[in-house]
Amino acid sequence: MKIVDLKCPNCSGSLTKEGDNLICSSCGAAFAIDYDDSDVEYEKLQSEAEREERRLAHEKELLEKEYELKRQAEIDAEKRQQKRERQKFIKAGVRKLISTVISMAIIAAIAFGAYKLMMYIKDTRQAAGGSGYSAIPTPAPNYNITPDDLKGQLDEFIEVGKKAQMKIDQCAVKNKNGAIRYYDKKGAEYVDGYIINGIPDKKESRANRLVLIYKVKWQNGKTKKSCYDAVYFEGLKVNPSGGVISDFAAETIMRSDAAWGWAMAYSFEEYDQCYRENVTALGGTVTKLDDKKS
Repeated sequence: MKIVDLKCPNCSGSLTKEGDNLICSSCGAAFAIDYDDSDVEYEKLQSEAEREERRLAHEKELLEKEYELKRQAEIDAEKRQQKRERQKFIKAGVRKLISTVISMAIIAAIAFGAYKLMMYIKDTRQAAGGSGYSAIPTPAPNYNITPDDLKGQLDEFIEVGKKAQMKIDQCAVKNKNGAIRYYDKKGAEYVDGYIINGIPDKKESRANRLVLIYKVKWQNGKTKKSCYDAVYFEGLKVNPSGGVISDFAAETIMRSDAAWGWAMAYSFEEYDQCYRENVTALGGTVTKLDDKKS
């Protein structure tokens, strides 16, 4: 490399480059720069390199923004899913609390009624000259329900179950590429019902279930899916006066990997999947209800 000291030919002052001219800092004389072909080619290459550098920097910025938008969409989807799960948990807790309060109130009312009845019998016997009274035997509870016990109540159970099923109004599904799509529930139609008695490893009062299977419809834009899902009622008891006693608290089970979509998605693509996980997986004695509702 050759170092050239630029001096003004008039006053020997220092020259500085301004655009395509050299200007003397002492006398102000201006001199034009005479470029040859190699100089022009160098300037051209230098400009193209700068433009390419700016283009690559711009593409990098766009890719970073696109990544941030995708990541934020996934975070928002996870937050919505967590919110729905929290709401489901809270609602279940409220239903159980209300059920407990109602049960306690019923027990208290029954105890008070029994006390009043015993006092009435005692007073009646004493008034008639007797002493004391005899106890009235209480029949043992019967939890072995049958289809005949449900006559006149099945429609009510089906309607309660449908309302519980429709509360699950949306689910998120990942495709094979990992993209998330949200499906909205559009309907739930009753298909079959099953009674399960003697479920193993449960106390007698909770060892039965009424399981109702529904055909549910999901939609994402023009994409539609028909799947199967179920709700159940447990702790049913035969009413000596007819029918069954229940708190009408409809519940849904946690899905396994056989369920449609990904973890915590709702509905089974095949009827058999839904039947296995909601009915036969429990053990016990299974009785199918008649296709014609009573």
